[in-house]
Amino acid sequence: MTLVIRRSAANHFADFINAHKVNVFVQLKHKEIIMGIGDAITLVGCLAGMMLALPAMMIFLSTTFDQTTWNGAHRLDRGFITPLVVGLVAVGVIGVPASALISLGSIFQLTGVLIILGLLTWAFTGLASLARLIGVRAISSNRNWPPYSQMVLGSFVLTFAIAFPLIGWLIILPVGLLAGLGATILGRFSYRDDEPTPNTPVYTEAPLEAA
Repeated sequence: MTLVIRRSAANHFADFINAHKVNVFVQLKHKEIIMGIGDAITLVGCLAGMMLALPAMMIFLSTTFDQTTWNGAHRLDRGFITPLVVGLVAVGVIGVPASALISLGSIFQLTGVLIILGLLTWAFTGLASLARLIGVRAISSNRNWPPYSQMVLGSFVLTFAIAFPLIGWLIILPVGLLAGLGATILGRFSYRDDEPTPNTPVYTEAPLEAA
């Protein structure tokens, strides 16, 4: 009799342990599902924010540095290889010493941060040049579009390409930044403000006069 009671108690205890394990497993699964939904919402929010913020920034930079992006678009229309190489050299010449200054601390760190910020601004201005060229190529044949639509359309098209997983993040964005940076450098020192370039599509918007 005592043996039967002990076996029954052991069975009840084993059932309790198994039920507790199942309950814990279900709770963990619920937490994983909730965390997965939260991660998906965060990712969608980040992509939506980028889809609005990046075109707005490129439009702002193109408007602010109109002649620079104009010359950069002209240079990118001639090819990407040379601007890409120049962009890599610029990052090596400017970015590496700036990073070294940041590691020194004190006033050097502030100087390095300011240099990096200036380099990033320059690079994104070059990205705006690429967006401007994309917009020109997309709608240059349609004269009914208003001039500013070139920059708006080009900015959104380029942003959609950048938002594409892996290819956009690891290829299009870095190459666009480097090539745009190099194109603005070459465009600034290689062209006069009124110098036309061969094989460039017809621009429906006249660039602002250089100061």
